[in-house]
Amino acid sequence: MGSRSHSSLILLSCALAIGSAAATNSHHHAVDDSTFDYVVVGGGTSGLVVANRLTENRRNSVLVIERGYFDDKPEAIIPWYANAVDTSVLLSPRSAPNPKLNNATRNVTVAAVVGGATVVNGMGCDRGSKADYDAWEELGNPGWGWDGLLPYFKKSTNFTPPNPDVVERWNMTWDASAYGKGPVQVHISNFQYPDIDVIWEGFRQQPGVTFPPGASSGFGPGAYWTPNTVDARDMTRSTARSAYYDPVNKTRTNLRLVIGQTATKLLFDRGKRLRARGVRIVSSVDGKARNVYARKEVILAAGAVMTPHLLQVSGIGPAAVLKAAGVKVEKDLPSVGANFQDHATVVLWFNLSTPSFPNPDSISNNATYNATVWEEYFTNKTGPIAAANSNSIIYYSLSQVLSSSAAASVASRLLAQDARQYLPSIYSTNSALLRGFKAQRAILAQRFKTNTSSYTTQPLRGNGQSPSPLLKPLSRGSVTLNLTHPESLPVVQYNTFMNPIDEELAVAVVRRSRQYWASPALQKLGPTERQPGVQYQTDKEILDYLKANPLALFASLAHPSGTCAMMPEKLGGCVGSDLRVYGVKGLSVVDASVIPLISGTSLQATVYAIAEKAADIIRARG
Repeated sequence: MGSRSHSSLILLSCALAIGSAAATNSHHHAVDDSTFDYVVVGGGTSGLVVANRLTENRRNSVLVIERGYFDDKPEAIIPWYANAVDTSVLLSPRSAPNPKLNNATRNVTVAAVVGGATVVNGMGCDRGSKADYDAWEELGNPGWGWDGLLPYFKKSTNFTPPNPDVVERWNMTWDASAYGKGPVQVHISNFQYPDIDVIWEGFRQQPGVTFPPGASSGFGPGAYWTPNTVDARDMTRSTARSAYYDPVNKTRTNLRLVIGQTATKLLFDRGKRLRARGVRIVSSVDGKARNVYARKEVILAAGAVMTPHLLQVSGIGPAAVLKAAGVKVEKDLPSVGANFQDHATVVLWFNLSTPSFPNPDSISNNATYNATVWEEYFTNKTGPIAAANSNSIIYYSLSQVLSSSAAASVASRLLAQDARQYLPSIYSTNSALLRGFKAQRAILAQRFKTNTSSYTTQPLRGNGQSPSPLLKPLSRGSVTLNLTHPESLPVVQYNTFMNPIDEELAVAVVRRSRQYWASPALQKLGPTERQPGVQYQTDKEILDYLKANPLALFASLAHPSGTCAMMPEKLGGCVGSDLRVYGVKGLSVVDASVIPLISGTSLQATVYAIAEKAADIIRARG
């Protein structure tokens, strides 16, 4: 970037770092043996929402425990940085070797920062289809379908439209009724690269694609203008911290956030029924272990990787695993850490011989343009630096990836499988988990045959990158504690492609992406396939390439979910529709781990809605 822009960035960094240091020092005070009404483990997306809503009642005292720190670096504030991931605020354990990916391991994205994933994610804030959330209700969770969640989708968000001239120029549409006046700021950028015109021409040339008015109204498949979590008032990233914590930090004495504190174990009373009474935490400052206590509830909001780990290391989980790790079994609950789902993603790349200027690669390829756009942002808060990732996205149902008859065939073959052959071994020894998966499978098979739910998507920025997540995985992974070092980071097994239908459909998604890039409109850009490359044509050639190249197949899109599933206990659930952990009083889970079937979209908006609903459920208990 240019010298003046670079200097501005340095000054901004220094100013923000000073503010961060002040905030950090004020949140390190010891809380040894302190008692609160509620103790929330995790100061991320869901934890800060629940803490905010519970402390609206001045009689409720809430402690939030966060292992990370405040992050006020430009990467956490300026929208453009959403095009990469700031690894400095991640834990990033490695996954277990994946048998279907040549035993390769992958980084596991776990945010450790106040605000959680909302500080480092791609800022997409769209919602799944109505059918995605209705599936949760079909699995035995009354009130958790689309109609039950929509008020909370609205409650959490506030949409600021683009400028009128931008709307007219790009023919942008949205559904204003899908939003409320909530704290999370969402916005479709005023800045769009010129080749987005070509991208949309390509959308219009896809057979059977519809153009619903908004990406947040539950329509499912179709082409949309999607919003990002951008605060249009100052063109900065809107996070759980900026939305739910910073506005009340100085005025709510009943809300306490401690940072640099790792929850290492849940504390229990062992009467007639097990009851959570507190949390043991270890400080990163002095290394000392301290106990904190909850009069009403301990609320787990550490995410779909760390929440099941904390439960297991505390003795709640599959008994065989706990015993093997030398952990005392407090409650045999095999669902803890099972049912792990994420969005594996195939990534095609195309070299473009005739792109317009500017394009998404111009900032890195053109020093003059780089300096100009940073200057524009610091001066006017406009231009590409004020924008996040793409606002242009197309969703396909499985019948649009294949054909109606082929999708129906996939559904039939799925139902005919012996599910135990393609699931982790615990499903063969636990009938409840197996019943739960079969219930999920029946729903997925039904969705595969309709256009109510999306199977894959293409979010396109206007360059040659073309990612396509697999939104309805059939494979199930797991999160378990390390048997030799239970307190260390957990073992994450993605089990990508464990079910061979996932492999088959990944190849179909590659072909669907190629079909899009072969459409007449896209030829204006002169695309040449670079990854995988046109030499890979047969199903086996494509699949072998994906398995061998981590840049062509992401095992994760940093959308971990499902590891403390909200389902009836007879279906292998971990929590009920009231979010209480089965068999343990005073213990709830409020994060993405409760999602029983992963929704066909990025998870940010969904987790906000879960947390808003969770807060109402917990408040109603008094």
